Amino acid sequence: MSWSELVGQALEGSGGAAVERIAVRPGEVTARVRGHEVSLIRTLWPDEEWTRVCAALASQPLFRARVLSGELPEAAARVFELLGLDLVPRGWGDLVATCSCDHWEGRCAHLAATAAALAAEADRDPFSLVRWAGRERRAVVELVKDLPSGTMGPSAHEASFGDDHHRNPTGEHPGSGNGVFATQAQTADPLSPAAFWSASPPPPVPPLPEGVGDRVRAAAPGHVADHLPGFHRFGKPFSVREEGP
Repeated sequence: MSWSELVGQALEGSGGAAVERIAVRPGEVTARVRGHEVSLIRTLWPDEEWTRVCAALASQPLFRARVLSGELPEAAARVFELLGLDLVPRGWGDLVATCSCDHWEGRCAHLAATAAALAAEADRDPFSLVRWAGRERRAVVELVKDLPSGTMGPSAHEASFGDDHHRNPTGEHPGSGNGVFATQAQTADPLSPAAFWSASPPPPVPPLPEGVGDRVRAAAPGHVADHLPGFHRFGKPFSVREEGP
C-alpha cells in the first residue's frame, strides 16, 4: 500500500477542488483552496518517542539502509504503529481541522481537497509526514545513523500490511532463529521498545500494624460491625453482645 493510499484511507480525501498551495510544517499542514485557508493540526511527539522509533528503524538492516539513503518505505508506518505512534493519523478525529469557509455542517470540500493533496505530497516525499509529526528528514537520518544497529525492533516481515499476515504466538519469526517481535523483545539495550516498556516487579504488600482490624471494627456502626468478618478483641468477636446478669 502506497503512502497516498494510507493517507487517503485514513482521511478520505477528494481531489475535486483545486489546491492553490500546500505547505507542511511541524504540527500543521496549511493550504489555500479556492481562496480559502485550510489548516490540519496534529500533536507532536516528544524527543523520547523519536529516539524510540529511530532505534527501531536502526535495529533492522533494511530500514536502516533505506533511511540512511534518504528513503522512507511504506512499511515503516507499521514500525511507528507497533510503538504506539501514528505517522499517518488514524482519522479526522485525531486532527484539528479548520477552514475559512462558512460550511460548518461537516467536512467541507476544501478540507477533503487538502487531504488529497497531502496524500499526493506523501508519495512525492514521505518525509513530509515525518515533518508533520515534528522532525525534519535530516534530524531523523542523523539519529538513525548515530544509534547502534542490531537492537531488536520490528522486522520488515512484521511491518508488512498484507491482510494474510499472521503473527506467531511464540514471538519467533519463521526461518529466523533469533528474531523476536518488538513488543516481546528481551534486551538490555535501553533504547529498545521492549526495554522501554518492561515493567518492574510490584513491591510486596506491606504488613498491617497489629490491632488495625480491631480499630476498624470499633469505629464501624453497630449494624455494619456485625457483618465485618474476622476481627476479634479480647478473644471475642465484636458481634457478640455481652449479656447482663
